[in-house]
Amino acid sequence: MLILPIVNKKRVMNVEVKLKTAQKIRRGVCFDDAKESEIIVNRAKFSDSSFKNSRDDMAPIDFIRSKSLLYPRSFLVTTKEHANSNLYDVYEVAPPPKKVNDSLDCLYSKAIIDLVKEIPGTEKRGRYLSFENLGIDKHLTNDKIASLQRIIKENRDSSVWPRLFEEAGISDLSETIDFMNNFECTVLSDTSISEESLEETLKALSNIHTRDYRNLNKYYQMAKSNTDIYTRISYIHKVLYDKPLNLIQAKKQVPKRLVKKMEDGEYGKAA
Repeated sequence: MLILPIVNKKRVMNVEVKLKTAQKIRRGVCFDDAKESEIIVNRAKFSDSSFKNSRDDMAPIDFIRSKSLLYPRSFLVTTKEHANSNLYDVYEVAPPPKKVNDSLDCLYSKAIIDLVKEIPGTEKRGRYLSFENLGIDKHLTNDKIASLQRIIKENRDSSVWPRLFEEAGISDLSETIDFMNNFECTVLSDTSISEESLEETLKALSNIHTRDYRNLNKYYQMAKSNTDIYTRISYIHKVLYDKPLNLIQAKKQVPKRLVKKMEDGEYGKAA
């Protein structure tokens, strides 16, 4: 489970981030021609590819795109085996969005790896997500945002914006918004803490420099950094569409999705 710590209204919240287009289609299965923790695109398997041994964070999405050039369609991801059996679950995922930059590709790859590492029947292990560590902030500079504002202010005809964005070298700003809309971000209930309480705790621990202090301080700094970068993304959305970005939602706002059933023999069709 990918966890995005973020500050909102003086509270530090934890937001679960996952792919909106990933749908679990089978539970408790085991195919002869598919292992656990596998990515299958047009019958090609990640475990059989040269990408398997790559240490590049973008290896999963690079593999998916390389096998989707001729026939872009949904692909399959299998989880790890259940804790007490050799059965696993299967996700179907829509083709990835077009590449914007390496940072966003790393985010997408992390979401795929999160599916691959899922162990059905056990509590999901949380993995913190830092927009700064991914380098997303490097592409959202003040100069580029200022150029975006100027173009939109001086040209009310939105049909000319794409060309002007391209000429100004800021097309990636609007493309970043489109890319981020592929993710579902849900606030985890009962996991928030007041920013004031967290700061008081850090202050009390600051003189002993224990591992607990370092980890808690790192968590808080990550939350503040994520907030700053998310604010930039939200502002770009407001400039482009004149309405707030509703990427992060409370759990009750997220529509329920039923598990799609896949009949026997459909594996080959989907992969």
